[in-house]
Order: sequence, then C-alpha cells, then structure tokens
Amino acid sequence: MEKGLINQEEVSQSLELYAVVSSNGRFQYISSNSLELLGYLSSELIGKYMKEFIHIEDLFLVESYFYNEHHLHPCSFRFFTKSGRYVWFEATLDFIRSKVEHVEQEIILKMKLLTKKAANKDQTEQNVINQQTDTAITNQNRILLEDLPTPVFISKKGKLCFVNQEFQDLLGAVSKEQLIGKHTFDFTDKGYHDVVKNREFRLYNGEKIGIIEEIWYTLDGREISLEIMASLTRYKGEPAELVVMNDISSRRNFQKILQKSRERYQRLIDNSIDTIAVIHKDKWVFMNKSGVNLFQAEDYPDMLGRNIYEFLHQDDHQTMRNSLKCILDGASDVQVTKQSWVISDGKIIYTEMVCIPTTYYGDKAVQVILRDISYRKKTEELMLRSEKLSIAGQLAAGIAHEIRNPLTAIKGFLQIMQPDISNHSQYFHIIFSELNRIEMILSELLMLAKPQETKFRKTNLVTLLNDVAILLETQGNMNNVTFIQEHISSDLLINCDQNQLKQVFINLFKNAIDAMPKGGKVTVKTELLNQSVKITVIDEGEGIPPEFMRRIGEPFLTTKENGNGLGLMITYKIIENHSGHMYIESEVGKGSIFTIILPCE
Repeated sequence: MEKGLINQEEVSQSLELYAVVSSNGRFQYISSNSLELLGYLSSELIGKYMKEFIHIEDLFLVESYFYNEHHLHPCSFRFFTKSGRYVWFEATLDFIRSKVEHVEQEIILKMKLLTKKAANKDQTEQNVINQQTDTAITNQNRILLEDLPTPVFISKKGKLCFVNQEFQDLLGAVSKEQLIGKHTFDFTDKGYHDVVKNREFRLYNGEKIGIIEEIWYTLDGREISLEIMASLTRYKGEPAELVVMNDISSRRNFQKILQKSRERYQRLIDNSIDTIAVIHKDKWVFMNKSGVNLFQAEDYPDMLGRNIYEFLHQDDHQTMRNSLKCILDGASDVQVTKQSWVISDGKIIYTEMVCIPTTYYGDKAVQVILRDISYRKKTEELMLRSEKLSIAGQLAAGIAHEIRNPLTAIKGFLQIMQPDISNHSQYFHIIFSELNRIEMILSELLMLAKPQETKFRKTNLVTLLNDVAILLETQGNMNNVTFIQEHISSDLLINCDQNQLKQVFINLFKNAIDAMPKGGKVTVKTELLNQSVKITVIDEGEGIPPEFMRRIGEPFLTTKENGNGLGLMITYKIIENHSGHMYIESEVGKGSIFTIILPCE
C-alpha cells in the first residue's frame, strides 16, 4: 500500500454502525462503535427513541422510509451526536418478523457514516480526500484537485488559498482571483460561523470532524446548501484546511417539499371534522382528535390499541370483517359501508366509513375515514314519521267510512237478535267477521301513525301487497279505482322490515289513485328474477311531466296541492335500505310504471 494512504476497506468498516430498533422506534441494541462515531456509549442509547436524535427536518423522511416495506434506495438523515453536532448517515434496514402472537416486529438498521467517501466520484478523488494531514500539496496533487468533478478549496484559518474550477463555478465566479484571499465567512450564512470556528479549532488540535451541512451564498446572492468535509493538510509549508464540498441544494429542496407536504397532510388530518384512523389486526393504532371526540374518549391512549369490535354494534361485525378482509386481500382499493357504534354511556352513533389500504410498520393495514351521520339518521327518521302521519291523516276519512260500514251491520244484527238471541246464532259469524275487519284496519292505521323499530324478518310479499290493497280499497272505490293483482306465486318470501315496506306500497298505491281522478286500474305484478323479485305497479293516470322526472325523489317536490313532497323520497330511502332499486317510467296522458327490484330468499 502506498505510504500515507488509509486502507479503504478498514475505513469503510469503521464507519458502519449496526442497531436493532423495536416497532415503536426504541433502540434495543447498538454496536459498540457508537462511542467512536456518535460519542455515546451503547447503554446511553438503548431504550431511547431513535426520533430523539434525528434532525427534525428529516423525521418525516425517516418515518416514511421505516413504514414502507419496499425499499429501493437507502435513506439519508442527520443524527445528533453527543458533541452537539449533526452528522449524516445513510441507512438500510430489514425487518425481523415473528410468528409468535403479541411479539413486536423488530428492525435491523445498518447506518453508514457519510464522510469523504460519499463525495467519491472516482478512486483518484478518494485518495486525495483521505490524504494524511502532514502531506504537502504537490504540483501533481494540485492538478488532481483542479480536475476533480467536485468543489474543493484550501484555506488557512478560513482564508482561501486555492480553489479548483468546480468551486469557482459553484460560487459563480468569473476567475479564481475573485475568490483567492477572501474568507469563507464572506460566503457562509452567519448562523454557521461559530460552528465553523469550533470545527476549525478541533481540526488543528488533531481531532476528527465529520460532515457538516452549511448554507452558503454565491456571488450573485443565491442560497445553496452544501455538505462539507474537511481534513488538515499543508500548503506552502504551513498547516491548512483541505475542504471538499458537495452541493445538496436539490436534495434539501426535495426534503423541504416533503416536509411541507407532511405538515400539510398532518394539519389536514388534525383539523379534519371527520375521523381519520388506521386499523391494524382489528385494533386502532392511529386516530385523530375528531375520532377521540367521536367515541367520547378522554385522550388518544384511551383509544389506541383497543379492539374495533369493542364499540361496533353486534349487527355490523360481519360486514366490518368482510370490508377489512376485502381491502387487506387486495380484492378492492376502496370500501364504503355504514355501521353503528355503541359508546361508553350506551349511546348509539351512526357512521359512514370509507376504507383504503395502507401499511403499518411494514404490515398491511386499513386506513378509514368515519363520518358521523347520526344527525342525518335522526332527520330521516323524523321525515319518515312525518310521512307516516301525513298518510294516516289522508286516509282518515276513508278508514272512518270503512269502519262505519261493519259497525252498521253489527248494530243491525244485534237489534234483530235482541228479542231472541238463541234463534239467530247464524248472525254471530257475520258479526265476528266484521269485527276482525275493523281490527285489521285499525292495526294498519296504528302502524302508520306510531314509530316502529326496524326489524328484518322473512315476509310473504304477496300477503303484504294484499294487506295494503285492502287498506286502500275504500279510497280506491271512492275514486272509481280498482286494484288488479297478478302474482307468479302466492308464496314469495323476502327478508324485509314489514312496516317500512308497507309504507312503500301505500305511497305507490295512493299516488296511483291520486294520478287517476277519473278512475282506472292499478295493476300490481310480481315475478322472479335471478335471486331477486320484481314488483311492478302500473297506473293509467296523467303521467309525470318531464321536468319533474329529472328531479323525482327530491324532498318537498310535489304536484299535489296538499302534498308535502316526502313520499317518493322516503320510498327511495326505504328501498335503498333493503338493498333494492326502483325505476320509474312515465308518459304524460298514458300513465306511469314503477318497478322495484328486491333481493329474495
């Protein structure tokens, strides 16, 4: 080996630091050369968070790198040493995964100190940078320095004695004479002057100094970011500083962009009125302030680490499992669902949730956005109740007339039977039949008037349609409207809320009656499709004008003088809650066709 040159392999190995970091970012192990490179004993670092030593501007870059399992390039960042300065490291990492449950994932970190070797462009440059401090700058070396493709200068106590062409171009000088004789402080930001003086003092006292990042200014005032490496040499028989520079302005600008992007993203999350959270292995591992407030927790620790099914309503567990599995398996990039949560005081909140894939410490996870729709749910319930009361009021006259008829018959038969009840027993059947009819009509009226809990159960669709037709039969007769029913089978079972579905067909049948002031027929058909049933309601009415067809289903949109415009909107909502669809065809002067598709057993 040529005298005066350091063994490159030894230098490379001595500049590498190894560490094991837990999934929450704590040092669990660090190699013993931490004392030489960082000034810390291993015991001073083990158990502490790595982020405590990372430059604040590099935190986002490091976190993003650690949380992404696909690493194409190493990550560079600044580490705070015990001497009070930052040094640059280039890190690569790997993960230790355990199949044992509840055992945290560990990260193996290989950190290489970015010294003069980081600025290496060829072997000649490396040999020059690692020159022994007592080696004089020969003419041959001056030529080598001049030809280096990186900025280099020689100074005595900061005063420039020699600059190469790259340094001249870096500062935008026309000639070297513009720079020779000037002090480096003429180009360095004032905030670094004390640091530079300290490094200079340590260098002349034989201490090793690492890489430093400084802000310099070109001759035209443009700001540039530089990595600076220095060693002691001799120039014209006197001690001098040999300084190699690396322009990292582009990298710093990119880091600033990343930092600003991170800050904007963090502000967006922190100030979002929606809950933004991350679910990993069925547990909350991240949640913003809105989420803490939504679940009425005191602070973040009350939510993080808790199982999501602890709050989720029992009826929504399977739907949630299916949505999360779909995201984690890659079957879908987004899932939108609705669910209810039972919080600490027994209060139920309703939410709409969007799920998208993400990662958590290299593992697959699900990011969710939860929007509280409890107020919307209450509004829908109030509108549903309002529509029920409206229908009940509109049917009152017809139902009163319908009840009066059987009451008149009962009264008449009782008067006939009064003198001799034993000889008129044949009338009892008629009396009980009419009483049952009154009871059924009153039950249907009460069903509309009072709120009912939503309950899905198997229901015979044909029976349901017959009940609604009977309820509206009197009003139809009064308007010269007849109901014709054509069913493919008398036993069509569907899973539905019977009360809500009755309201749907009451709305449709009543609209059909109102659309035929001169009378006509309302035809109700059912037929089976592939795992669904199709219900068609056809009237011979006046039809719906095109300008209303475009807006149909909007609240308070009505052509009736005394209507409230909620009927069809409620109808659409109920059918949607039953995982169904409704389509409308209409022609002015010929009538309308309402088609409903519902899933069946």
